[in-house]
Amino acid sequence: MLQLEGLETTVGSFRLRGVTLTAPAGSYGVLLGPPGSGKSVLVETICGLRRATAGRIVLGGVDVTTLEPRERKIGYVPQDYVLFPTKTVIDNVIFGLRARGVERDEALKRVRKVVELLDIEQLLERWPRTLSGGEQQRVALARALAIEPRLLLLDEPVSALDEGLRERVCRDLRRFQRELGITTIHISHNLEEALAVSDWAAVLREGALLQCGPMGDLLRKPESEAVARFLRAENIYKAMAKPEDDNESVLRFGEHSITIPGRHEGEVTFMVRPELLRVHAADAAPGNIVKARLVEASDRGVYRRLEFDAGVRIVVFASPGGEADLAAGSTHAVEFPADAVRVLAAAAVSAAPADAR
Repeated sequence: MLQLEGLETTVGSFRLRGVTLTAPAGSYGVLLGPPGSGKSVLVETICGLRRATAGRIVLGGVDVTTLEPRERKIGYVPQDYVLFPTKTVIDNVIFGLRARGVERDEALKRVRKVVELLDIEQLLERWPRTLSGGEQQRVALARALAIEPRLLLLDEPVSALDEGLRERVCRDLRRFQRELGITTIHISHNLEEALAVSDWAAVLREGALLQCGPMGDLLRKPESEAVARFLRAENIYKAMAKPEDDNESVLRFGEHSITIPGRHEGEVTFMVRPELLRVHAADAAPGNIVKARLVEASDRGVYRRLEFDAGVRIVVFASPGGEADLAAGSTHAVEFPADAVRVLAAAAVSAAPADAR
């Protein structure tokens, strides 16, 4: 298990600000956030490439905050893989073991399982410059795993790969992680990538941890507008809330009103994910209806993206072919299911310095 307790570090004018989180043993976590949020700085601080200025890093019950990188037993795969160009693949793979004083023959025995697992036997005598992007990625991963790390850190491991290869490598990464049982943290800014591999995810912005939990909670129960916007909740509105009683409140936004559970009062911001909205015929009369004119319908393969004008912009993700009469200019009733509406906390973060990563 990895525990970060109030972790801080400074890079130029950028500051990692009191990050506290727990990565359960054997879990696969993803660090999400826009460019400049501090994802790479956080990972580099965990593995010892940057010194923490405050807080603690506890790995497997051991405080490693002040240990040298080689003493932390952490496997790290940087974004560009950084294979040694003057060493063959096998010498790249055993480099960490050799640097720790392991004899070559013993090192070769120790990496046999990892080499087989990653299917790179046929690459061992080749040079890094002759490898494809996917092959380099597997070799870099093998080098990180060869030292039998307690924690594996992956800095945007598939960002340089094309779409088809990226999906396959994500599946492979998840499979390797499950087979080896290594606690893993993977940096990404891609939502689909995070959904493909993660047990949990954390969203960073401007050096601060905004929210951490299962991807389903981050998507449907964001705690702030910043998290909602990063995770593409396109329907975010300002509203005036008035409690009906202790159990229900009315939200008024534009010329519309909807009723939701819970007690809310005054100006609020709320969101509802596009896939949770429902489109009905214009004369339908379920609860929480907003009459809206369809502006645009576009085919996105597994869903149709519908954009409506109701004095406010409404985006709906609908099943393809689900509605025959979804023509631009037509009027519909868009339902806001009460249990899909999420009232958000106020934003409290300022603009990010330019040198954050």
